[in-house]
Amino acid sequence: MFTWSGTGLDIGGNMGSRLLWEEAGWSLASAFGIFFALRTGLPLFAFAGAGVSLWAWVQSRRNYRAIADIPTSRLSSAPQGQVELAGRGETLPEYPVLSPLTALPCLWFDFKVEKGQGKQRETIRQGTSDMPFALYEDGQRAMVLPEGARVISRHSQTWRRGDETYTESVLLKDEALYVLGEYVHDWVESNGHSLDKQAGALLQEWKDDQAALKARFDADGNDVIDMQEWETARRHAQQDIMSGRQTPLNTAKQCIRKPSFGGPFIISNYSAQQLANRFRRWSWLHMGIFLAALYVALQP
Repeated sequence: MFTWSGTGLDIGGNMGSRLLWEEAGWSLASAFGIFFALRTGLPLFAFAGAGVSLWAWVQSRRNYRAIADIPTSRLSSAPQGQVELAGRGETLPEYPVLSPLTALPCLWFDFKVEKGQGKQRETIRQGTSDMPFALYEDGQRAMVLPEGARVISRHSQTWRRGDETYTESVLLKDEALYVLGEYVHDWVESNGHSLDKQAGALLQEWKDDQAALKARFDADGNDVIDMQEWETARRHAQQDIMSGRQTPLNTAKQCIRKPSFGGPFIISNYSAQQLANRFRRWSWLHMGIFLAALYVALQP
């Protein structure tokens, strides 16, 4: 249970599903098309509803097949290309993320502020985080670049203050995450300087803890790391990187991003099985509405 004091917002309770509202939106649009076709006698509305349902069915089916058909890989052995990964979300020290509405430390956020009521409500502020975070599994890390992802979170809240409506969805650090996207090895994409870049980042992390750095590399005990001792530290950093014993957080050896080939990119704190089941159910509902809309449209 996560409660941010001073706001009355309980992230642990009343968790809406963004997936539910997105898919329901397409179904409602199609249903309205059928309703107006029946009321007006104009088949054009039903054809429009059928088109929306068919498009929604294709998208839901595509996501379902991607989740169901791609086996979950381990970070230590995942191939390049489209993969399905599971692990725990971690923040990156160099990319701190706070939700703008509640100042809640998190991995990712999406928020909207609307003013007014009913049809008179207008959006006055909104935003979505594109800051990277890490996926961690059994000592391995991969940087997740969430820009362009469809993020489906359990943690979604809507509340009002005066005439303003606030909506916020977040992914919390240290919770289980599912990621479907393109897995890219930094070693392959770099221009040959990946080792130096990784070692330099690791050395910078070591420098942040001067006591540990001196205890490990101050050979003459004069409380100063001279050039020779620094060169020793650099060699140790390279050895640690090559052996896989350490990976600096800000230059993880691999990243997960929006597929360059146009495949689905999904990040969620629901499991693969939960997501697959939901997309499958929605795909059948969309197909049912499509057939109903088509039947209404073709009536004489």
